[in-house]
Amino acid sequence: MTPIQSKARVGAVTGAVLGLLVSVTALAQDAHYTTRQFGNRAWLLGGSFVGNPNDISAVYYNPGALALLGAPELELTGSVYEYTRLKVKDGQGQGIDLSDSNVDVLPSLIAGSLRFGFLGKSRMAYSLLTRQGFSYSLQSRGTRLGTDLAGVRGLDMLSTDVRLDQTVSEFWTGLSWAYPITEHLGLGLTPFVATRHHELRFQTQAQGSGAAGERLLATLGRDLEFDHVRVLLKVGASYQHGPWAVGLAVTTPSLALWGRGSVGFERAVQSQGLDTNAPAPVFNFQEDLPAHFRNSWSAALGVSRSFGESTAVYASLEGYARVSSLTLVDAAPIVPRGTTEPIDGDYAFALKPLLNGALGVEQALGDRVRAYLSGHTDFSALDQTHATNALVGGWDLYHVASGIHFVLGRSRFTLGGDLAWGSKQTARFAETLQQLGLSTPMRTQDVHFFQATLLVGASFSFKDTRSTSGKGAVEEVPKADAP
Repeated sequence: MTPIQSKARVGAVTGAVLGLLVSVTALAQDAHYTTRQFGNRAWLLGGSFVGNPNDISAVYYNPGALALLGAPELELTGSVYEYTRLKVKDGQGQGIDLSDSNVDVLPSLIAGSLRFGFLGKSRMAYSLLTRQGFSYSLQSRGTRLGTDLAGVRGLDMLSTDVRLDQTVSEFWTGLSWAYPITEHLGLGLTPFVATRHHELRFQTQAQGSGAAGERLLATLGRDLEFDHVRVLLKVGASYQHGPWAVGLAVTTPSLALWGRGSVGFERAVQSQGLDTNAPAPVFNFQEDLPAHFRNSWSAALGVSRSFGESTAVYASLEGYARVSSLTLVDAAPIVPRGTTEPIDGDYAFALKPLLNGALGVEQALGDRVRAYLSGHTDFSALDQTHATNALVGGWDLYHVASGIHFVLGRSRFTLGGDLAWGSKQTARFAETLQQLGLSTPMRTQDVHFFQATLLVGASFSFKDTRSTSGKGAVEEVPKADAP
């Protein structure tokens, strides 16, 4: 162990609880790309319709398909109710699991067509989507009895009080433009402005005592906060002819526009009658620091085929390039008073390359109702970093979604759900503690993740006064989406 780790042994029990709570609050959204979908049918089809989205969600999945839409639309991915549960087996000691569950109501996508006379055959649309978002406030209290707790001779009782607050929100605002090159081929692009806000604050206090009157009081606190603004671009092409459709969409790396953040680190240990080899106290706060965040290249390929007027099958693959390790907030090294051993207070971020796939089926149930069934993968992109890794979601997820899409007048409504699950034996928690300068007797833990999402949404179509071919006016009453 490093000198910092050995000096921090008094905080091992507290640190174990703290580190696992940090892991719980991150859930599985911090290192996954496809936990959420954007659009009503997108949820039910698992995002598999890159070739032919056939609705306004094309602004995200394939801007090229926007040029081939029959009628302008306004879509609201109404209410998305998300239940999430994560369980860490033996997370609080042998035979004691650590678990957390949350119910959130999430906005997902608001998108609509823009109609201007000067556009000619071109199409424009706006979009606002919640790319990522979760907020948690957790507190854990407990008392343990034993012998030489946390490796401190004579310590037989230890009480811990841990509180953690974490908020992550990321919104993408886009303005799409698309043009029908031919009756069957559309090209388009969507520039997005992405704004991200991330807060992580935790405070832990441990009090212990021994049979001979020994006393221990230890506190540890860390906080991270940053805001970041960046721009990125989605470019897409969609070819639709007869029963077949094929599409390609590419997302560019992001370009940072602005980012500022702050960090804090507190540590203090006081003891009486105990040989703790206590580390030096630390009280360090740094503000108005440069902050960094980015995404890398990704490319999606999709194909769909309709079978008559009743059935359509969709499939897509999307690959993501590596995001090399970067420091989220540029903080100066912390050197406790009276020592020469620096503490690295930075948080690192890195993602490995991966490939996700999706497969969906659309089936007509009469003239105005369609049913959907889909499955897609949501593999973890967690990569290793030298500094404390801000990500912990190292388990792969699998999604199954189903629901119905029905027409009332010119409006379409969606009701459905998505189930996601995954599990893995991981050493990520122990690694997190080591990077914090803490030790744990357990090297690996079994993690089980489950998420259930209920979707209630609507989209509204408007009379289209022109055809994409420019040959005359078209007035179309929307029907259930035809493949």
